[in-house]
Amino acid sequence: MADFSISAAFETAIGAHRDGHLVEAERHYRSILTSHPRHLETLVMLGQLLTDTGRAEAALGLIETALRVDPARGEVHGAQGAALRRLGRPAEAVASYRRALALKPDSVVVRVNLGNALLDLDRAAEAADTFRAVVALAPALPEAVFGLGRALHLMGQTEAAIEPLRQAIALRPDYAAAYDAMGEIACDLGRWNEAIAFHAEALRFDPKGPGFHTHFGIALYNCGELQAAEGSFRVALSLNPDDVLAHFNLAAVLLRTGRLAEGWAEYEWRRRLLGFPALQTTRTEWQGEPLEGKTLLMYGEQGLGDTLHFARYVQLAAEQGARVVLAVQPPLMRLLRSVPGVAEMVPPGGAVSADYHLPLLSAPWRFGTTLDTIPAPIPYLTAEPEAARRWGERLAGVEGLKVGLVWAGDPRPDDRAANRVDRRRSLALAQFAPLADIPGVTLVSLQKGAPAAQAKSPPAGLRLLDWMDEVDDFADTAALVSQLDLVISVDTSVVHLVGAMGKPVWILSRFDGCWRWQDRDDSPWYPTARLFRQTAPGDWSGPLAALAAALRDWAKA
Repeated sequence: MADFSISAAFETAIGAHRDGHLVEAERHYRSILTSHPRHLETLVMLGQLLTDTGRAEAALGLIETALRVDPARGEVHGAQGAALRRLGRPAEAVASYRRALALKPDSVVVRVNLGNALLDLDRAAEAADTFRAVVALAPALPEAVFGLGRALHLMGQTEAAIEPLRQAIALRPDYAAAYDAMGEIACDLGRWNEAIAFHAEALRFDPKGPGFHTHFGIALYNCGELQAAEGSFRVALSLNPDDVLAHFNLAAVLLRTGRLAEGWAEYEWRRRLLGFPALQTTRTEWQGEPLEGKTLLMYGEQGLGDTLHFARYVQLAAEQGARVVLAVQPPLMRLLRSVPGVAEMVPPGGAVSADYHLPLLSAPWRFGTTLDTIPAPIPYLTAEPEAARRWGERLAGVEGLKVGLVWAGDPRPDDRAANRVDRRRSLALAQFAPLADIPGVTLVSLQKGAPAAQAKSPPAGLRLLDWMDEVDDFADTAALVSQLDLVISVDTSVVHLVGAMGKPVWILSRFDGCWRWQDRDDSPWYPTARLFRQTAPGDWSGPLAALAAALRDWAKA
């Protein structure tokens, strides 16, 4: 084929590609390569087409051929980066994009792609710098300001992220991804109705956009629209059966609405979430095999409260004949020695010989737990007798009801998702002023962490005893709790400690409450629990008033 014929054929292929006739374009590209297998431009364009249509592995082969033809062409390295990113290899993609920019530093497309790959690696600050450089070169490029908004959001600069995202929408009014990102920011800020509106716009412009139905479902869930949220998650999974976030959030809907069997199975998708801790082990995970005479390693995998909640499953394994080794976070080790069925305690990652392993949060699934079969051997946690006696002596002179109080959770600033939840569940001590004038009640702080400093300046009239400087771990907390009449707490680990001890616990639950509490005022997990729920996002006045009234009635009794 003469050069002018190649040029004409290539222009035909490019035209079909540009117009979206991808099958025709691919046929033309392959025809050229049949006679000219080293035609650089064709190799690159066909590689891009294959990447865009989900055949990135095949694209890499063509791009490697192009690199042998001319390793000094920036667009070839850029195409390689795109294929690597599509294959879930963002670190290699970043290296390819940097090589492309070294050869072609004025390529704004490659800079945008580099920024996106850096976001894939959770290197948001580097991504923000990259997008700022693109904005300086091409301020009217929607992808550049959109990328900057995403990067700022992931850096925790939520308010700062709004303006570039608005600019992206102004530059491209049908920019579905920008509306979706605005919806996520609204969710972060607790503006659920705004979030729903933004996500609906994203779906109007791109009803099959990746993740859009999932994000819409999350906003609906947070608004209490559980049926609609479930529908959105199922649509998301019909479009992408491997959408991990959709599976995980569908699990929350199912568990919250009492459909535990299906919910536990979906909850297993949590292990594929980005950043989820993976257990490094060659042991076999227990899937229901006979346990008689076997050693089973059970271990905590998430927060302290989750470990306390599901430690009850140790007893079920032991009743099946297992020798149970329990690996938990250091603050829990001394306390959880009291769990029935524990043969040995080890720290996370500690050396242990075992036949099987099982994450504690997979135990409900493996044991087939339904609402009717929740294991509730309350109490399954007990305080050390001598420590409990000492606290009893300390509190002996306190008259009336002795009520423990936890007003804030762990903010976990390094975990963006956990930090968002904590901002919605935590209160300030000053908000408990309605408890100040209740006669016959003495409050005892159980608060740890930075919010504990608020105990030094409680609301006027609120009597609050604070000995938490003497409390080092959860065994110490359990000893103090054992001498109290009641604990009032936001939804944090102390709730599970108190419930597992069989002591009365009143829980202040945020509007988008945790799935485990369902939509009820009691709990099948903890018979002594009572919930006081927000009826509007962010508004604690109602739950606090109801709680104060209930406490006043108890103190009178």
